[in-house]
Amino acid sequence: MSSTTADAASSTRAFPDDIPHLSGPGAAIRQVLAAHFVRDCPHIVEIGGHIRPVTDYLTHAPLSVLSVDPKTPPLEADELNGRPCRVRHLARKFQEVDYDYAPGSYGLVLLGYSLKPFGSREPLGQLLFGLIDNAGIVVLEYPPALERASSQVPSILTRPSLEMVCSFDITIDDPEIRDTPYARRRFHVLRPVAARG
Repeated sequence: MSSTTADAASSTRAFPDDIPHLSGPGAAIRQVLAAHFVRDCPHIVEIGGHIRPVTDYLTHAPLSVLSVDPKTPPLEADELNGRPCRVRHLARKFQEVDYDYAPGSYGLVLLGYSLKPFGSREPLGQLLFGLIDNAGIVVLEYPPALERASSQVPSILTRPSLEMVCSFDITIDDPEIRDTPYARRRFHVLRPVAARG
C-alpha cells in the first residue's frame, strides 16, 4: 500500500492479525505515552508496532518514522500531521532491516516487547543493542507475565550507556484484556547517560 499521507484511521481498522486483548480503547494509552516521550526526536524507530504502530499517535513533526513488525500493514507516505515526513511501515523482522541514523537522532519505541530469534540471529544481540545504545530516548513496554519479555528486558535495563528517566506500571481494564495476564503492563523510559541535564 502506498499513500501520500499516513492514514490516521488505521488505529481503528479491523485487521486479520489483530491481538484481541489489545484491541480495546484503553490499550491505546501505550501508544499515547510512547508518543509523548519521543516528541522531541527528529526520527522515530519502532520495533514491534504490530498492527497499531505509534505513527498515528505522534503529535509532533518528525522527519521520519520507521515501524518494523512482521504483522504491520505495509505503508509508505511522505507526510504526517500535514507536514513532510518519510513514513515507512515494514512487514519484516527487525533483523532484516538496515538502520542508518546518527547517534542520538532518533527515539526507539518497543511497545509490547516480545522479540524472537530470526534464524540464527538472536533478538538480544549487536543489532538491537546498537539501536538501544545510540537512541536519544528508548521507550520500552511489555507485560511482565510474558516470560519471553521479562527474561530479556533486564539485559536492556542494565545497559551501561543508559539511565532511567521513569518507570511505571499500568493496568488496562478493557473487557478484552481485563481477565488475561496481559492487563498489567510495565513501562520503562531510558536515555543515554550523557543526556543528564
